[in-house]
Amino acid sequence: MRSFTFKMNIIDFLKNCVEKYPTKTALVDEEKSLSFQQLYQEVQNFSSCIEFSNKNVISLIAENSISFVVGYLGIINSGKIAHLVSPEISESNLLNQIKSASSETIICSNTAKKKILSYPSVKIPLFEFSEMRSQSGSYENNFKINDLAYLIYTSGTTSEPKGVAISHAMTEFTTKNIVKELGYSNSDVDILPLPIYHSFGLGCFHTSLCVGSTLVLLKNANNLEHVLESLKKYDATTLAVIPATLTKFLKFDKNVLEDHFANIRLVITNSTLIPKNTVQNFKQILKKGNLATYYGLTEASRSTFMIFDNNNEREESVGRAAPGVEVKIVNKNNNDGEIWIKGNNVIKKYWNNVKADKSIVDGWLQTGDIGYLDQEGYLFLKGRNDDVINVGGEKITPYEIEEVIKQIPGVDDVAAFGIKHEIFGQVVKINVVKSKNVDLDKSKILIHCMKNLEKFKIPSKIDFVESLPKTDYGKVKRFMLK
Repeated sequence: MRSFTFKMNIIDFLKNCVEKYPTKTALVDEEKSLSFQQLYQEVQNFSSCIEFSNKNVISLIAENSISFVVGYLGIINSGKIAHLVSPEISESNLLNQIKSASSETIICSNTAKKKILSYPSVKIPLFEFSEMRSQSGSYENNFKINDLAYLIYTSGTTSEPKGVAISHAMTEFTTKNIVKELGYSNSDVDILPLPIYHSFGLGCFHTSLCVGSTLVLLKNANNLEHVLESLKKYDATTLAVIPATLTKFLKFDKNVLEDHFANIRLVITNSTLIPKNTVQNFKQILKKGNLATYYGLTEASRSTFMIFDNNNEREESVGRAAPGVEVKIVNKNNNDGEIWIKGNNVIKKYWNNVKADKSIVDGWLQTGDIGYLDQEGYLFLKGRNDDVINVGGEKITPYEIEEVIKQIPGVDDVAAFGIKHEIFGQVVKINVVKSKNVDLDKSKILIHCMKNLEKFKIPSKIDFVESLPKTDYGKVKRFMLK
């Protein structure tokens, strides 16, 4: 594999934009906007407030906002590592992360501060963005940038978050792959309703900063009408959302969608399995653009890319390996096996976690995901090792069952998982989210399964639930179902 020479850090991305496009709008949130020159000055000023901290890691807790971006870049600019935390974090999880990260300072939004102050066990100093600004003055960074840029604890689908520290070199490598593969440029206007305290949203921000495009930050994608309106309001060219949001869009009239997506050249989503019907619909909706996805983990961001154009009918694939990245399948059962990844986008080790480090062997990250590669190197996901259901020796991935059940009219969502059985070891149980005002009972689901699944895959138990526990990226937290 060709080695990658580290040339730029994240602050260099910003400095380049200041030199090339000083007065151009860099960021827009729901309160204000900043040019690249203004953003750089705010970052420099913010960094002047962080000299008080002797610690290498500073925790940053906030919703999507310009303040978050200024704080994130300001921490990095001061030579420290930004520990990015969801504002929805629980008290016990926050306490564990702070202890693991050795952070002794939290910088946060007003909303996050109110929540954290209600956590009696969290005793480290807490500063609001407004307090940091009130202390700031004219400042020019004299610190040496840390090799590591940020630290994220994986929310994941397993119960134990792991610290993942990402270097500037990894960020540069991954960002330049995104730009090359998906064609980002300074003429783009990017709509981002994804949280930038997680890898997917943060990678989108890095991409905008790298090329000098305008990034519009939305709080979230809960209000679909607002997301659609933003596409027109800002003359957007790209949109980043999770697969579940794309599927929800399809409830709108097709003409309305075609109108709002008329000038969109790219819709990018992530590696949660996208329903084939959703892919097919968006291929028709995007008259001037494409839907694309990628496969990756926080530990190995953007390992593959897939553009769903009319020349490629692999609508259930997450694409081929990114430049400078290798993907292989190990411990095969028929064609399926565990996905391993190697490349300059892969961490060398976890943050203070020797046990987790065992999943990295000779540079290869053992992902725990199951999939297969076709003859042309396209990767297809099937599930996770942890999720495999073993019914009397027959191995089943939940996706096999879920995709069949999602075909039933009136099923909004479904999760399949194994439960203990005295004779077979495990049998299949499913939790089903019904559409509102739909006449759907368990017998209809069973009849459909009997027609479309092998006998050992047919659910032994069916529960109707209001919702499924999911990560911010839309992946089911199966450990909460078992």
